[in-house]
Amino acid sequence: MGFYRPLFTVSVNHGYFSDGLWRGLNFVPHPGTLKIIEGACLLAKQTKNGVGIFYDEDKSRVLHMYAESQEGVLPFSFKVHVKDRTFANYTAPAMLNNSAIPCFDSQTGTDGTVAGKIRLSKDEVVTGKDFADIEALVARGVLSENDWRTPPDFVVNILAEIGKGDDVAAREYGIEFNARQSFWKYHLLGNMNRSNPFIVDLDNRVEFEFCGDVMLPDSRPAKVFRSKELIPVLEKSSYRFQLREQGPGAGRVLIKRLPVASESRLGMEVINGKSEVVLESYINF
Repeated sequence: MGFYRPLFTVSVNHGYFSDGLWRGLNFVPHPGTLKIIEGACLLAKQTKNGVGIFYDEDKSRVLHMYAESQEGVLPFSFKVHVKDRTFANYTAPAMLNNSAIPCFDSQTGTDGTVAGKIRLSKDEVVTGKDFADIEALVARGVLSENDWRTPPDFVVNILAEIGKGDDVAAREYGIEFNARQSFWKYHLLGNMNRSNPFIVDLDNRVEFEFCGDVMLPDSRPAKVFRSKELIPVLEKSSYRFQLREQGPGAGRVLIKRLPVASESRLGMEVINGKSEVVLESYINF
């Protein structure tokens, strides 16, 4: 066995994560892709945030012979499943769609790059333009009938062109997902339900407005504050929100740093006539 060299790699980044790498992705090769991997003596390997196809340097002639029988091009297709099933809560655009999923194809011909790699999305980050109809993907054979009922989270198609020379030009592809943005909403309960509290951003980036007094389903009263701006949902947020009580000067500090809103408490709310994503937190000290 010789030294394995990359034929191509696909890396997936995500703005939600502090290091930008979207780990926990399972790339499942299409049956046709498995046939190519076996016939051309290739190796498929999961990477920390993607997948790579590698060829044995000592068996490169096998790769070239196999490619010649396929007119010099080898199509690879992967169904990608995300292990963290809450990913839709922190991913933009909205991923929960029963009729379409993102589909990335090296043949779309974008000239852009992402993190120094060939970009597979239509724009710099994934948008609704990258979604494909599941029914159409089944008709093309990219997905099976079973996938129609339980589709993957997205699909990656790579067409590898194999030249006639001994050298094989490795290609690096990249996909960039954005973190979802949402309004943050704090419910102040118990001892924090004071008569005159307010929330400030220590970095003066976000303003909060008082939305009134509410009665929660368990009959507990609460004061509600909501951000006036959309805030990115991040694994490790840099925002520093502080709860104060009105008084002399800047007011009395009640909580030096409010907890970051959790993506697990995601809801929808009509704000200024538009349905918006809202992350809710309940503060009771």
